[in-house]
Parts: sequence; C-alpha cells; structure tokens
Amino acid sequence: MIEVGLSASLAFIMFALGLSLKTRDFRAAISQPKALLAGVLTQIFLLPLVAFVLVLLFGIDGQLAIGIMILSCCPGGVTSNIMTKLAKGDVALSISYTALASVATAFTLPIIMNLSARLLSPETTGNLSILLLSLKVFALATVPVLFGMLSAKWLGSKAQGLEPKLSKFANLLFGLVVLGVLVSQWSVFIGNLQVLGPALLVLNLTMLAIGLVVGSSLGLNTQKTTALAVEAGFQNGTIGIVVGSLIGVSSSTTALTPYSLPSAVYGVLMLLTIPPFIVWRRKLSF
Repeated sequence: MIEVGLSASLAFIMFALGLSLKTRDFRAAISQPKALLAGVLTQIFLLPLVAFVLVLLFGIDGQLAIGIMILSCCPGGVTSNIMTKLAKGDVALSISYTALASVATAFTLPIIMNLSARLLSPETTGNLSILLLSLKVFALATVPVLFGMLSAKWLGSKAQGLEPKLSKFANLLFGLVVLGVLVSQWSVFIGNLQVLGPALLVLNLTMLAIGLVVGSSLGLNTQKTTALAVEAGFQNGTIGIVVGSLIGVSSSTTALTPYSLPSAVYGVLMLLTIPPFIVWRRKLSF
C-alpha cells in the first residue's frame, strides 16, 4: 500500500514540476554549451563515478551499494531549484538542468544501476531488468513531467497559479508517506545510519565541491556555478526511494527496502549541509 502511495506521490510531484517547465527551458540549456557540458559532466558522469568509488572505499556492498548507485542517478528535482534560488544562483539554469535530467533519468538510471550491480553485487543482477525498470521510471518520472508541460500549455495562464499550490500539496503528500515509512521502520533506518551516513555525507560534500570546481574551471559565473553545485549535490531522494521500492523485496508492508535506504538517509543529510552552503553563496552574490 505504501509502495502505491510513494509511486503516486512521485508521479504527482513530477507532474507539478512539469507545470513549471517550458520548452524554452530545454532550449536555454542547449543554447549555453559550456553550462550544459558542466551539467552533463557532473550529473551524468562524475556523480555515479564518485558514488561508485565511495562505495568501494567505505566497503559497502550488496543491496545498499546498489541503492547508493540508484541515488547517484537521480536528478535534483524541484527542491534543488528552490535551494538554488535561496543561494542566489541561476534559477533558470537550475530549471534547465532539472528538465533535462528528469527526462534522461529514465534511460541513465537503469543502465548505470545494472552495470554497477554486475560489479558490486553480481548475485542480484539476475533480478534486475533494464527494460522493465526503464519503463517503470519513464512512467513514474518522465511521463508526468511531459504531461505537466502539455497541461501548462493547454491551461495557459491558469497553470501559473495552479503550479505553486500543486507543488506544495505534492511535497506535503510525499512527506507524509515517507514519514510513515520512517516511523514504521525507524530501527532499520537508525541501524543503517552508521553504515551509510559517512559515505553519503562525503558524497554530498564532494559533489558540492566538484560542482564548484567544474563551474569555475569552465568559466561559469558565480550564479551559474552555484546552480551547478546545488544540482550536483542535491539529489531527488523521492525517485531513489520509489525505484528502490520497485526493485526491492521488503519483508513487511513498508517500501523502505535496502535499495531505498540510501536515498532516505541522504535526504536527511543533505538538509543539514545545504543551509551553510546557501549562506556562503548568498554572501558571494552581494
């Protein structure tokens, strides 16, 4: 039942995100080749690579290791756009990254997850179907975004007033569902915090730093570099938890499987690291 709630919440959140997106957001990203290159480099290539290296360094294996790789393939989502705005970063660029990543996730996540599973947990590889998982992710994450964009076009100015309300409701709905999962599986969550916490904290801080380094190296201004760093370090745990629940087998009626745990833990940790980052970047923008 909770798995259904998570999936429905994710679809609704992505639909609300789609309402806020325009085709010009995709064009904006393509029209800025250096910024687009930076986003592809950090999110599509470096994030999974760094996650894979940390999994090996911290000795994490099995389903938890695959769960971290699932997390590393998730886009920033609408929350990263809000954090970029608070940090006085380039919100338009952040939205462009989110738009592209939300579409790409359906293709990159299953492929990277399957490849990493072969290396990190060969015994689970037989249970993972790239085609089936691609279809599931596409149906839950990409289709709602596309439908939201079409709805925004059909509704016109009405969509602008509707989108903030739907986004707030969707995030509240998901928060309640995840809270229910955490409460029911609190001992499991705490029990794995010591195992996952250090690796995920290092992943978060490393990706924030890599975003800053890549942005500066490619000559992006302060606002664009801030947007890149937030997108690299602030992942959409919603997708990670849902995907983990789709491929994992839970021993209870909850959806917090070992595949989902890293996304749940990361979602808490990044809320602790992002405030000081926001304060620092705001000072640089004045």
